[in-house]
Amino acid sequence: MKQLTGIGDRIGPITLYDVDGGRVELDTLLDTPVVVPLVRYYGCMPCKAFLQELEDLREDFEAAGVHVAAVGGAADYQARHLMDHGIGYPLLLDPGHTLYQALDVHRIRWWMMLDPRTWWKYLSAARRARQGRVTDHPLQAPGLAIIDADRTVRLLHRGRTLGDYPPAEHVLEEARRLVRSRT
Repeated sequence: MKQLTGIGDRIGPITLYDVDGGRVELDTLLDTPVVVPLVRYYGCMPCKAFLQELEDLREDFEAAGVHVAAVGGAADYQARHLMDHGIGYPLLLDPGHTLYQALDVHRIRWWMMLDPRTWWKYLSAARRARQGRVTDHPLQAPGLAIIDADRTVRLLHRGRTLGDYPPAEHVLEEARRLVRSRT
């Protein structure tokens, strides 16, 4: 049985794509630690709300010496729309889910759609986002990682239900702690 990727593990080289179809090697993003939210798809209402929360803190992340770059499936038009409407960090595409697989962020069980936490995430997100067209598997779990310059995983959160992300402020504190531990 394969052991799940964990904190301190290094992931292999990963190829992602920008919204124009250009190849983006993960290593090219890793001049500093990078906060990488893995969205279900860029039209997911709780995912869009979380991306906006990270955008609200983007200057704080950058001041701490950490970048943000989100990863989603293959819906370039949804990513482009978000970038055109306020998300100022890169929204990258992973049509083969290679980064999701490297971090063991897979699908949730269908019955989690009935979980009250799922409904709460959607209701909470309704203040900031609207649901878009489902462009990836509807049960794809969300996730978040902080990946260091040498591809070492420093923080890893695998969503247990739709919209399950750690609080953005907690992610910022973990990013600051990571950078402080180096000095």
